[in-house]
Amino acid sequence: MNEYLFLFILFLTGIAASFINMVAAGGSFLTLGWMMLWGVDPSMANGTNRIGVIFGTGSGMMAYRSEKLKDFKQSLYFALCAIPGAIIGSYYSIKMDDELFKQVLAVIMILVLITMFLPKSVLTPAEGKVRKSIFIYPAMFAIGFYGGFIQVGVGFILIAALRFLTDYTLLQVNMHKVSTVFLYTLPAVAVFGISGEINWKFALVMSAGNALGAWLSVKIAVKKGEGFIKIMLGVAMVIMAVKFLLT
Repeated sequence: MNEYLFLFILFLTGIAASFINMVAAGGSFLTLGWMMLWGVDPSMANGTNRIGVIFGTGSGMMAYRSEKLKDFKQSLYFALCAIPGAIIGSYYSIKMDDELFKQVLAVIMILVLITMFLPKSVLTPAEGKVRKSIFIYPAMFAIGFYGGFIQVGVGFILIAALRFLTDYTLLQVNMHKVSTVFLYTLPAVAVFGISGEINWKFALVMSAGNALGAWLSVKIAVKKGEGFIKIMLGVAMVIMAVKFLLT
């Protein structure tokens, strides 16, 4: 395979990855897998993927804003707790060993899948102001660490935290997930960049696909509502949970 064909497929993979990430999580498996199949060092692929994450989540944020879905102030609070963890996690990602993380993540995905299909009254009070447990903020620090460390599948953990510790709808959860990941990824990219762990040519080609896929995904998710998100999220979580538990 020549490099031009590789780059074209990387662009398409970026579209698919962001489409998945906006309504579920785990899209980075596609981009990381394709880069490593081409022979990119795992650490370099991990760093390069973060540029695509920034473009994808940035495009997703703009798409949500265009649909009048925004709460940037609250997302910023979440991100401010996640950023220190992301910096620490990205620093240690050079010596990454994610086997234990994979097993824990598989359990989390199954739990999230179960809670998504419980009646809303089981998870949340009826009406009124959105509840936010104080535990959501330390949870964001831990999520930031994981996101900085490996990023892959962090959306599942964010969804779990926001579903268990707040009363946001799935659409609101995804909106905050996208904004929070965008903000904490910025300093993580600085760490990878300083360490020379970013292939900028691959990153920019992939990022173009990420931006397009994110925009399309948000537009479809807003129109289709929570049912579409549940289906996409459920399928993604089952596939990855099985993969993690069997490998």
